[in-house]
Order: sequence, then structure tokens, then C-alpha cells
Amino acid sequence: MNKTVKYLAVTISFIAACSSPQKNLWEEIILRDGYEHLYFSSSELENRGAYVRGLYGAHNLFDGNSATCWSEGAKDDGLGESVSIAIDEGTKIIVIQNGYAKSDKIFKDNNRIKQAELSILAGIHITGEVTETGVLFNALPYKKTKTITLEDSSRPQKINFPFKWKALARFKNSASRQFKKINREKLAGVKQEPRAVFILRIKILSVYHGDKYDDTCLSAISFEKKIGIIKSPGEKQTKIYVDESQNAILMTDKNGRTETLVRDPKSIFQIVDVSADSKWLIAIHMPADISHTRVETDYRLYNTEMKKLVPSRLIADGAGELYGFDGKGEDIFLMYADNREMTDKRIALSGIYDKIK
Repeated sequence: MNKTVKYLAVTISFIAACSSPQKNLWEEIILRDGYEHLYFSSSELENRGAYVRGLYGAHNLFDGNSATCWSEGAKDDGLGESVSIAIDEGTKIIVIQNGYAKSDKIFKDNNRIKQAELSILAGIHITGEVTETGVLFNALPYKKTKTITLEDSSRPQKINFPFKWKALARFKNSASRQFKKINREKLAGVKQEPRAVFILRIKILSVYHGDKYDDTCLSAISFEKKIGIIKSPGEKQTKIYVDESQNAILMTDKNGRTETLVRDPKSIFQIVDVSADSKWLIAIHMPADISHTRVETDYRLYNTEMKKLVPSRLIADGAGELYGFDGKGEDIFLMYADNREMTDKRIALSGIYDKIK
């Protein structure tokens, strides 16, 4: 591929400076929709403009075809170029197919990523803020980053998700509160709560050099969701997981016996966390039909022993996101966001257990 340096018309820009240093950390990013993923790339090779998907655009990362790829469009090796993708909470594995995997020759002709920086942003979207090219998010970066090293291979590589979801959940809630405070006047006339998502950014740090071209390529990125392993009261190892349809949460013990914790064909579930004593589970619930513009999601607390959904009123008035569990034995606490007081709190699960048994 001959490199033509053209950057996307859709750009990342920093919000105008103000008196608060925190506000300067926010950036605007327009995520485009491609094969059920929201994404953004800092540049692409032979870019055809914001309204046309280019031959080497980042949408190729999600098309299931290794004969296509994303190629950055910067000068030389593209160090510092990146792709950003909205991901599900609870993601456990990142699957990356390095280089341009169309053939062995094409793979070797072009650059492949050697080292990449992984970072997380909390993206906040106000209902109605869309453009002709995508959905506008205001994004705040998480304080920690991770560096990964990829093999020089065209085979898919699995990378363990390197961040702790409990900490990220607290970060996203803090970012949401900060965003609402900064944009109080702007949000005064908006009825719906801003939507918050996690955005994974993969930035090129170093490359394996191609034999012929200096274009750095990626063929595919996908994600595997979390499967929890818990200990049942009888000390038998039990796997708790969402089934392939994502309509049910199942529990399978080491003898192969499977029980259903919850099943609803009209819903989709994602596991967030399981308590140390295995009696409690947090899951994200959303409708299976996502044809509407706005998708309502909610956090649910289940008792796995009694197979019961805990009514939200038993947690706390104003309880929002459920982050995870803390403690062990009889002193296990549920960590959650209080949307009324705009702060993080925790509640002892022993009190909730007494109310539902």
C-alpha cells in the first residue's frame, strides 16, 4: 500500500480551557457505528472523507474478515496513532489479529504493532447530540494505562483485560458526576440522564517493520465477556456465566449439573461481579430489542443461593450503578452509586439477606 497522508475529518478536540484543571482533561470524540460497534480512529490510510467508509477504515476491525484491515494514515510508522472502541462493562478478554492478515506476503509487506498502550475513557453522551457521521461523547481518561506486547503473528491473540472493573465503575460514576457539574446549565433542559460508556483506546507505541510499506495495520478486534468462577456453599467449584443467547444466567457445578439463575428471552444480561461467599451476583440488564434509539439498562442484584432478584428499594433510594462487593465472611458489602447525593456508598448484605429470606 502506498501511503497517502489524510486524516479523518472527524477529529478529537480538547474542550476549551477553563478555570478548572479537571475540565481540561475532557475531550470530545465522535464515535461512528460499524458492525454493531461504536469506534473512532485517529487516522486512516486513503481516507475518503467523513461520510464515506474508506478501504482501510477502522470499521474493518469488526467485519469478521481477515482480508480487510485498519491501516493508520500518518507519516512513517504511525507511532501515536490510535483506535478507540466502546466496550461492554465486564469484558474479560481482548482478541486482536495483528497486521494485514490477507496473506502471508501482505502480512510481511506491512507494519505490525509490536507494543501498544491500552487506556480507558469514560464517555458521556447527552441525548440528541449526534452528527451526520456519528454520536458525540465527552470523554475523560482513566488515570492508569497499560502497555501490551503483541506477537509478530497473523493468528488472533488473546489479551487479558488489564484493568479492574470495580475501580473503573467507580471512575465512570465520578466522571458522570463531574460532567453533570461542569455542564449544569446545558443539562437543565434535558429530561433524560446522560448515557455513560467505557471506551478502550489502543495506541501504537512501536512496530514490527514491513518489508515493503510503513503502514501499520490491524485486521480484527473482538471481545469476550466475563465468566465468573464462584465457590458454592458445599465448596464445589461452580461456574456462573451468561449463556450464548445472553438471555439467561446459568450456574454449572463441577459435576456438570446446571441451574438457571434467571432467564428472560426479552432481555440481555452481563455479569459485573460475584461476592466472595458466592451468594450474591451483580448483573447488568438491558432489553434484547435495541432497535430504539435509547436503550435503557439497569443494574440488578441477585442472591444465588435463593435464586432471587433483590428489589432495588431494599438497597437504597436513589441507588444507581452497582460496582461490586467488598469484604468476606459475614462482613460483605455492596458498593453502589447514590444518584441522589451524587456519591459512592456501600451497604451490608447481611441486612438485605434478612429481608428477602
